[in-house]
Amino acid sequence: MNVFPLDVIKKTILESQRLSGLEKHHTESPTETILRVMERIRALQIDTLQMVRRSHYVALWSRIDNYSTDILDELCYGKNKKFIEYWYHAACIIPISEFTYRKPHMKIHEQMKSRRWNEWGSLESNRALAENVFNIIQNEGPQKTSNFNNSDKKRGTWWDWKPQKRALEYLYDSGKVVISDRVNFQRIYDDTEKHIPKNVISKPVSMEESILHDLEKSLIATGICSHQQVADYTHMKRNTARPHLIKLIDQGLAVEIKGINSSGHQQEFLIHKSNLELLQKISEGEHLAQRTTLLSPFDSLFWARGRDVSLFGFNQVLECYKPKHMRKWGYFSLPILHNGNLVGRLDPKLDRVSKTMFIRSIHLEKKVNPTERLIKDTANALKRFLEFHEVKNIAFDKIGNQSFNKKLEGEF
Repeated sequence: MNVFPLDVIKKTILESQRLSGLEKHHTESPTETILRVMERIRALQIDTLQMVRRSHYVALWSRIDNYSTDILDELCYGKNKKFIEYWYHAACIIPISEFTYRKPHMKIHEQMKSRRWNEWGSLESNRALAENVFNIIQNEGPQKTSNFNNSDKKRGTWWDWKPQKRALEYLYDSGKVVISDRVNFQRIYDDTEKHIPKNVISKPVSMEESILHDLEKSLIATGICSHQQVADYTHMKRNTARPHLIKLIDQGLAVEIKGINSSGHQQEFLIHKSNLELLQKISEGEHLAQRTTLLSPFDSLFWARGRDVSLFGFNQVLECYKPKHMRKWGYFSLPILHNGNLVGRLDPKLDRVSKTMFIRSIHLEKKVNPTERLIKDTANALKRFLEFHEVKNIAFDKIGNQSFNKKLEGEF
C-alpha cells in the first residue's frame, strides 16, 4: 500500500472542501456556483456572532470570493428554495434534499424520545401548547416568537425560553415547521408542507439508511480523515458511526489508505472511493493548492475534530467565549489559508457606522516567515474581504506579529 505524503493529504482535503482554488467558473451564474459548491460540502454552519458578516456568508465567500448574499438568502428562503435550515454539524444551511435523511431524527424528537424533549414532553400542558402553536401557524400563517404574548416572569438565561419559543423549537426539531425566512436574523416559522416538496417529505428512510447516507456524504466532503473523524461532520456520535463505517468499508465505498501526519508519523486514513482519482492526480502533481483566503472559525474544514492539529499543525480555537484576559488570538479570529497551509489568523471587527474594518490582531504560526508572496496574497485576500463587506477603510492595531502587521498595512 502506498504511503501518501502530508502535502498530498492536505491538498486532497482542501480540494474536497473546495478550498484549493477559486471556485467561480466563468460559464456559471453565481447561483449555479453556490449550488455546485453546496452539493459538495453539504452544509454551512449558522451562528449568531456578527463581528463581520455572519459565518455562513463568510464560509461561502472563502470558496467563491465576492457574491451577493441576497442570492444565498433567496436559495434558503425564496419561493423556489434549494436549501433549508436544520441540524447537521450544528445549526446549518443544507440542501433541501437532506430533509429526507433528517426524518428519522425528527421522528425521535416528535415522539419526545430525545434527551432534548423527553422531560419537556412529559407535561401534558407542553404537548397541548405545541399543538396550539402549530394550529396558529396553520391557520394564520408564518410566525416569529415575538408574535406570541408572554406574561411570564423574567427568565434567568437566554436558554430559558418562554413557553411558546420552546414549542416552536419542538415543532422545528420534529420537522412539522421549517424556518421559512429570517427578518433581521430573527427566525420566521411556517408549516413544512408549504415549503418542502411532497416527494422529499414522503420518501421513506430508515435510521440505518440515514446514518449510512450521512457517513458517506461526510466522507466525500471531508476528503481524508481518520476513521473516528468521519462522524464529526454531521455531529454523529463516534460509537454510533463505527459499525456503519465497517459496512461502508466492506462495500468498498470507504477505502483505507496510509499517509503521513504533521508529526511525521505514518497513519491510517479513510477516503471515499469517488475521491481516489483526485488523490492519485494530486500525488502525480496535477493539482496545486493556490488559494489564499480567510476562513470562518466555524468553517467545515475544521469539523473533523483534531484534524487541524494532526494534519495542518494548526490549533483552531474560538475564543469569543473566553474572558478577555485569557484570549491569545482574539475574539473572532479568522484562520489564514495560504497555498495549502494554515499560516496564521487575524481578528477583524467591522464598524458599520464608519464603514471601517478594524484588524485588531494578526498572528502568524511560529514556523511561518512573512515572505513577500504571503504578504501580497494576504493583502489581496483582505482587499476582497473589504469588497465583500462593501467597505473601503481598514485600520490595523499593533497586536501580534509586528513585522507581518506592518508590512501588510503597507499594502493598503
